[in-house]
Amino acid sequence: MISFIEMKSLFLYCIIFNLAMYGSFAQENSCIKSTEGTDFWFGFMESRHYQEDHYLEVTVTARETTTFQITYGRDEIPINGNYQVQANSSMQVEIPWDKLEVIGSENTENKGIHLTSEKPVNVYALNWSLNSADVAAIYPVPSLGKEYFAMCYYPSIDLSDPEEGNGRNSEFLVVAAFDSTAVNITPSKVTDQLKPRDSTFSVILNKGEVYQLQSENEAGTSQSGQGDLTGSYIEADKPVAFYSGSLSTQVPSGKCCWEHLYEQIPPVHSWGLEYYAVPLKSREQDRYRILAAQNNTTVQISGRSPFTLNRGEFEEAVFFNSDPPKRILADKPVLVAQYSQSRDVDSTFTGGYGDPFMIILSPVNQSLKKANFVAYNSPDLEFEDFVYEGIKNYFVNILTPTNQTENIRVNNQSVQNEFREFPKGNYSYAQIEISNGSHQIESTGGEDGFLAYVYGFGGIESYGYSAGSNLNLTLDIGESPWFESDTIMLCYGETRTLDAGPWFDSYTWNTGETTQKISISEAGKYSVRTTTTEGCVLEDSVMVLVNRPVTIDLGEDDTGCQPYSIELEGTESFERYIWQNESGDTLSTSQKIMANETGEYQVTVFDEFNCPGYDTMQLVVFPVPEVEFSGPELVCGEKSARLTVSLTGTQDSIWKIENNFNWNAVNSSLVFPKTTRTSAVVEVSEWGEYEIYYRLQTIDGCEKTDTFEMSFYPRTTTDFDFITEAREGCQPFYAEVVATPQNSELNYFWITDAEPYPAGNQNQFIYDEPGQYDVGLIAQSAETGCADTLIKTNWITVHVKPKAAFEVDYPVALTENARISFTNLSENADYFSWNFGDGAGSDQLNPVHTYSAPGEYNSQLIAETQFGCTDTAAQKITILQSPNQFPNAFRPNSPIEENRTFMPLKTGVDETRFHLKIYNRWGELVFETNSPDNPWKGEKQNGQSVPAGNYVWIANYFDIQGIEHQKKGQVLLIR
Repeated sequence: MISFIEMKSLFLYCIIFNLAMYGSFAQENSCIKSTEGTDFWFGFMESRHYQEDHYLEVTVTARETTTFQITYGRDEIPINGNYQVQANSSMQVEIPWDKLEVIGSENTENKGIHLTSEKPVNVYALNWSLNSADVAAIYPVPSLGKEYFAMCYYPSIDLSDPEEGNGRNSEFLVVAAFDSTAVNITPSKVTDQLKPRDSTFSVILNKGEVYQLQSENEAGTSQSGQGDLTGSYIEADKPVAFYSGSLSTQVPSGKCCWEHLYEQIPPVHSWGLEYYAVPLKSREQDRYRILAAQNNTTVQISGRSPFTLNRGEFEEAVFFNSDPPKRILADKPVLVAQYSQSRDVDSTFTGGYGDPFMIILSPVNQSLKKANFVAYNSPDLEFEDFVYEGIKNYFVNILTPTNQTENIRVNNQSVQNEFREFPKGNYSYAQIEISNGSHQIESTGGEDGFLAYVYGFGGIESYGYSAGSNLNLTLDIGESPWFESDTIMLCYGETRTLDAGPWFDSYTWNTGETTQKISISEAGKYSVRTTTTEGCVLEDSVMVLVNRPVTIDLGEDDTGCQPYSIELEGTESFERYIWQNESGDTLSTSQKIMANETGEYQVTVFDEFNCPGYDTMQLVVFPVPEVEFSGPELVCGEKSARLTVSLTGTQDSIWKIENNFNWNAVNSSLVFPKTTRTSAVVEVSEWGEYEIYYRLQTIDGCEKTDTFEMSFYPRTTTDFDFITEAREGCQPFYAEVVATPQNSELNYFWITDAEPYPAGNQNQFIYDEPGQYDVGLIAQSAETGCADTLIKTNWITVHVKPKAAFEVDYPVALTENARISFTNLSENADYFSWNFGDGAGSDQLNPVHTYSAPGEYNSQLIAETQFGCTDTAAQKITILQSPNQFPNAFRPNSPIEENRTFMPLKTGVDETRFHLKIYNRWGELVFETNSPDNPWKGEKQNGQSVPAGNYVWIANYFDIQGIEHQKKGQVLLIR
């Protein structure tokens, strides 16, 4: 088994790289800011230190043999003296986590770590817990900045253990490199100590002090983006080191498993405008975030519509690796992060390898010419409860201009055939699987270099980091995403600010202005020359074009009566559409909308350069009331009726005006003797069907019309009736009722307790309860629908059914006392008929009967009412033979079982009240028992056999009818 100390060292090697930077990375150029240096201040954010075997470690790599020292805090307390690292190798130093890992939120702590070296080195920091580790490349002090934005991720709270579970807060860490550093912090979410989101507060840090801020997390609240500190803003008056990420989270939320995210964030001055998203090999999809530092930043992702971000806002997107890789362009500097997602997102695709990590991508203007890195194998390690499976697959992604692919060497071998071109732009990429060990990437020709990202996946581990970029001070006054060169498209009438960035000390524009920013509104070429007090001189220029005016015409304002709608359309020549009302609420983003309400309709369209055009249209939809008729649709036997109209849905003032209504009918046989706005009396002179027309005019001149159909017919003149075979009976009573006459001119409906009424010429009525019942029948004319009703009151009579019941004093009796009393318990009965089961009977209410012979008898009672309704009850009576003969001999060893014991009595005996004694001829008691189930076996009570001879027995007992008895006799015991 490999020791834990060995395991730590081996794991570190699998995630550490060594950069060797040449050419454009020479330190004598004051514009160059690299990750190689001699003076580093850094710190460790909180990870899952509450897990077993947690540790921190620093790795130092060097191109030349050199010494270095590590101290911490303001007093520069040393950690184990001096160290030496050999040329082109690395050295690991374990850092005591209990002293220097920052734990908790919003406290100033003396935990800054300071590493200094004699010659330039690269430094990497590892925060390791089982299943949750990450590494950050550490920037030297000259590469630090004063302005940062945090890049984190949504916290995924582990509900089973919110305090020390897998998922916890997002977080960031500030490390001071100079005394009296004033730091202004604006968190994008509520902090752990409840500082409000978007509020700014200040802290003063001295050299070696750190300040960690964590998000507030409330488990189970399901608040979207709760605690995601991405977009938090940090500004200092002196350079500081800045780290952000997550204590432990899932990417995305809800997908297992969790990882610590820990990255040093580049200062804003090193952000760029052009990025390329190279997919992670062996993954189905990757997740990206794009973060803006300035308002109105337009971002264009190839194959997608452009979008706008304001300062501190981010856009999150998932790119499927089966799709073409994406080019990301912005007109103002942005920060781009690439996330490996949690293992379960595409576990089928990857075989279950991998977990989250975060790589900060570099813009294309931060390339380098040469990089050395080491990818050591991490072995399978045995623990008591599981097998640790380390990194198994190693990859490097390389990005370079397409015309430079022939110059790229990996381990001195050409990899030109590995490259594929991006669909847009002048760049190509390669995804190369590598082995564990040392590797070198170099561009052997041309002025342009490359960017490289190293990553690995294992069963429960993953890592990723930039293996090739720099942090140069950059000057880029902008470009539009729609052009391949430094060109800006101004929208017609737009004024834009060109910003050279706050990190320079002097600015000279070709316009004569000497400020950091200038405003432009005209076409032409604009250039600026910037310098720093350290001697960095940079120049940049941009060609400005002015777009043609963007026009859109929605047509004239319109009016209409409700319901009224018109289709408003933006032409197909635009890229985007935003429809809004007068309150600014977004109604739609499609090309067309349907307008059907009073109000102002505004459309903003965007052309291919994201330039807007506007138009507004006013629509007035006059209200019209809803009209609802009330009245009979069928009038039978009458030639007049009254109709009413209800007017709803508008204020009364809309329709309550003089002479604005009209009632009308085409058929002259119908007249309106009296009408109002809401009612009318209708009279007809002929039977038939009529259409009535109603018209109402509103104050706005809108008309509302409606039609009502009425029919006037005589009542049915056909006589009808119904009959049944029996109108009286006992409950439950079934009556089959038949209608007469039966012909096609009439439809019959039987009146019941529930609707709809059953239809048909006959119907069966079921009456469960006694009483008198009405029967009703509706006869409807099949031609006109007019109907008449016949109801016969108390037509059905249902008599109560009696309930027969009785009990006897002795269901089981002996022949010597077989006189049985019958008690009548019947209800609602007038007459009774008894059958005792032995041929005898009675009509008495409570008879007494004596049985003369043993046997089982089925006694029966029939209860009857005066209306002939009956019910029957029955009970079995058992008569047993009284004992009058007893056995007088037995032999214990008889071959016949029943002759082996003696028991004179059993049938008809109350077993709970029985006592048998047996005496020998000298009067000695030899056996007694209280149970007829315990016969005498010819033995004494102690089990000793008694001699053959005559014995006397006496039995005292009660029979099953409770009568006490005593029986005596002799028995011969035979041996």
